[in-house]
Amino acid sequence: MIGCMSDFWLFESLNASEKEYVRTLFRRPMYGKGEYLFMQGEPSTAVFMVFEGKIKLFKTSDEGKEIVLGYLTSHDLFGEEVLFNDSVHALSAQAMERSRLCACYKTDFESLIAQNSSIAIKTIRILSERLGTMNERLADMAICDTQTRLARMLGRLAQEHGEVTKDGRRLAFRMTHDELGALTGTSRVMVTNVLKNLKKAGIVKDDLEHKFIISNWFLKEMELHPRNEVEELVPNLNCQCLSQS
Repeated sequence: MIGCMSDFWLFESLNASEKEYVRTLFRRPMYGKGEYLFMQGEPSTAVFMVFEGKIKLFKTSDEGKEIVLGYLTSHDLFGEEVLFNDSVHALSAQAMERSRLCACYKTDFESLIAQNSSIAIKTIRILSERLGTMNERLADMAICDTQTRLARMLGRLAQEHGEVTKDGRRLAFRMTHDELGALTGTSRVMVTNVLKNLKKAGIVKDDLEHKFIISNWFLKEMELHPRNEVEELVPNLNCQCLSQS
């Protein structure tokens, strides 16, 4: 298995021998079609990378309805925040076909850091650099891509699982910034800043129950112009202002 997460950004500064040592800690679970990786509400225990196969991410509403949020395929990484805090899964994950993954469990990662000071220092340095460049990343063109993906994902969820209100279609469930980040492949900080911009543009708003409402005019524009970037649909929506938030 190529790399099996030894090229994960957290380990990018390690030398060849250190990466080889790290590889020994990664597990390579196989999941059959229909098997669950984890269920909503269970403690988070590992970072996963899909090597082959297809993984469905979904939430279960209070009424017991399954709400599909997205799919992961080869080389998609998810759950890395578990390495730095204790949390529970806000989503469920299920293999849609026979799937092979790489998994880095939190207990193994903590043992690695405790037993190898050189690797510990390098990972801390990488974390520091990553945090230090966050504002620069927010000013990057990737913001516009995130903005488009987030707005369209919320629009799709509103169309499929929304209820009509006077202001637009309201999602039937709550979505946290962490969940949105996991589904769009970006950080919680990025999601927070992008949402501020979408709210300023009148695309998204919160109701009193903290459920997102997607405006009717934006949903109509999505139907009329399915391939357009969000910035083309809303000319006064400026990606660059996110870096000043």
